[in-house]
Amino acid sequence: MLKFLKSVKAFVAAGFASAADKAALEAEFNTLSAEEKEIAQADLDTVKGLPATKEAVSPEGDIAAAVKELLGPAIKAEVAAMRSDMEAKVNAFLADQKEQKEKKAGLFNPDVRERRAALNSSLRKTLSSALLGDERALAELAGVAGTKELTTDASGSPYGGYAVTFELSAEIRALITEYGVARSAMTTVQLSKNSYKANNLATDVTVYWVDEANTIGSTQIVLGQEDLELKKLGAIATLTSELIADEEVDLFAFIASRVAQGFARAEDQAFFIGDGTSTYGSFTGVLLANDVNSVVMGAVAGEAAANNDSFFDLSADDLLDMQDASPQVVASIGTYYMHRSIRNIVRKLKAATTGEYIYQQPAGGSPGTVWGRPIVEVEVMPSVADDADDTPFIVFGDLKRACIFGYKGAIAVQRFNAGIVRNVANNADINLITSDREAIRWTERVGYVRILPTAITVLKTATTGS
Repeated sequence: MLKFLKSVKAFVAAGFASAADKAALEAEFNTLSAEEKEIAQADLDTVKGLPATKEAVSPEGDIAAAVKELLGPAIKAEVAAMRSDMEAKVNAFLADQKEQKEKKAGLFNPDVRERRAALNSSLRKTLSSALLGDERALAELAGVAGTKELTTDASGSPYGGYAVTFELSAEIRALITEYGVARSAMTTVQLSKNSYKANNLATDVTVYWVDEANTIGSTQIVLGQEDLELKKLGAIATLTSELIADEEVDLFAFIASRVAQGFARAEDQAFFIGDGTSTYGSFTGVLLANDVNSVVMGAVAGEAAANNDSFFDLSADDLLDMQDASPQVVASIGTYYMHRSIRNIVRKLKAATTGEYIYQQPAGGSPGTVWGRPIVEVEVMPSVADDADDTPFIVFGDLKRACIFGYKGAIAVQRFNAGIVRNVANNADINLITSDREAIRWTERVGYVRILPTAITVLKTATTGS
């Protein structure tokens, strides 16, 4: 029986048994007793069911099995390492968030307690100052923990305001007005020197009708020159070291943006309404220039001056007369320039013949138009508050052809931590060293010249009593 079972085990392990092997195993089976046969019958049947030869295994199967056996442990180890690393990162993130939450929340947090103490102290001082009527103390307390001087003298005036340290107040709000119309509307030229000579056509050619064999008359072009001289715009701001150290408010960027806007406003004032005085850099703007075309309200229609000596007497025909007074090429491409309050008067005007409004609303990104020509608002030009007789207040023309806007480089910025700065407000000096301040200086050099003044037409009110 034992020999039979060993043979069965060998055949099953090999996975096959030949016909002769099966016959020999059956012969061994027949030598067993009846009880042993009953037990071994199943094993004999198993061997009989085996194939006669060993089944072939494909090379691909062998390779796949070998690769699996080779890489299996390495892949499992890599996956385990990645999982462990990910779990470590997640746990670290959760721990950090918990720590941040504990730091930023809770009445017992040190930062919160310190701030609450400061606020409580400020509240007590405010109530006390209010009861005692101490206005100076109330003004100083208005900024709570963030009151700092900007440009001040030794007595603490004028104040630069407050740099509030609370998170939601770390910004400076201001109304922004659009300036820089002169720079965008005129022809801009960057200069390498302090002045620029612009040529213009003073006398044009003359042509003649000539009979056969007669003499042809001579002609010549006379060129004129206009000098463009640059003038300087500048501004200086001083800041205390405490204010500079306050990182909540980016005062440098804010002041720089305000200075740039101030420069643009000064340019528009000089080149549109300048009266030739030092207030406007000695420039005479296009509104007051004596070499541009001029139209008096109602003069073309022959109306009485008394009926046309106010901005509110403006008519649709007055605006059309400005186009008629301009050269043909300018009339077809010119632009109206006026203050926004004057534009509101223009919006109400109707054509005398058709009764239709002459103002067309902006559409598709294009500006509003009057008599088919665009309107550009210029904030520095006369508004309704400047209403008076004999006053120019609207410009029509092609400023690209008429004027050159010259500049030398960009706005120059320099920073100083030593020196004396004149405090214009208090007519005193600020010593940057002894007062622990820094100063920032902005300068630019700009200028303009009219090279074709006839490309500009100005409308003004009539003179009362004329």
